[in-house]
Amino acid sequence: MRSLVCLLLAWATLGAAERTPVAVYLLGGQSNMQGLGKLAELPPAELAESPGVFFWNGKAFEPMQPGKTKLSTRAAEFGPEVGFVRGLRAAGVRGDVYLIKHHLSGQPLDAGWNNARWQGPDPGPKRATFYPGKEATDPNIGLHYLAWQKMNTAAFAALRAAGKEPVVKGIAWVQGEADAKHEVSAQRYPATLALLRQRLSADLGLKPEPPLAYAQVLPAAGPVARFVARDLLRRRMAEADESSRHADAVPGLRMVKTDGFGVIADLVHFDTGGQLKLGEALGAALAK
Repeated sequence: MRSLVCLLLAWATLGAAERTPVAVYLLGGQSNMQGLGKLAELPPAELAESPGVFFWNGKAFEPMQPGKTKLSTRAAEFGPEVGFVRGLRAAGVRGDVYLIKHHLSGQPLDAGWNNARWQGPDPGPKRATFYPGKEATDPNIGLHYLAWQKMNTAAFAALRAAGKEPVVKGIAWVQGEADAKHEVSAQRYPATLALLRQRLSADLGLKPEPPLAYAQVLPAAGPVARFVARDLLRRRMAEADESSRHADAVPGLRMVKTDGFGVIADLVHFDTGGQLKLGEALGAALAK
């Protein structure tokens, strides 16, 4: 706590105009954002330090190097961030890039969930969900959203204390499997996702609101009975995309198709190659 206070005091000594703007990307979601890609399956070139890329480790930004930087829950695994950087660079994004990644396996976005338990369509307080609430004072803001905001705030403070001004260029979101377990959460996913982008932008003071690129999860159809609303969720994800021309399309939401991306035997989680493709697609979508 003392270190955070010191960072905030240091930040206060510099005005925003005196700090150097740096590009920041927020990464969030559940287990496919966490990542089950295997570092041991990456070619040596992918294990080199990524020039000009810095990853928030919970205490500080460190140069991102797969195999050295802990990118996932387990040190031997990685998520979309490796391919994400490749996608940004291939699309022409230059300069330093700062990544802030938050993930919680198996966790929902919709307000009706509390962890894996459906509580009904109405929101409630202190639920284990990424639900952002309708405003900053909403008592029903999800615990996971609050944790993500705490991480973002700490990372922003560290940058400002170092004389850098965070400029969020985009949000990468890989989630939805948990919301595919009930028809209500699947049906209203476009509205909930739009609210997430809106609330993140408002709470962090992001102007203009950055685009949010999201993965169309669960690409592999199969006998995974718990995802009772899989097809509905995927359809609603497609309809939310800003270019879908659907009535529920939301400007600023950009869906990444994942059909054909490799998955492991559970038909849910992307494998090493799938994670690389996922990251590349998300990076390209946010570099538009």
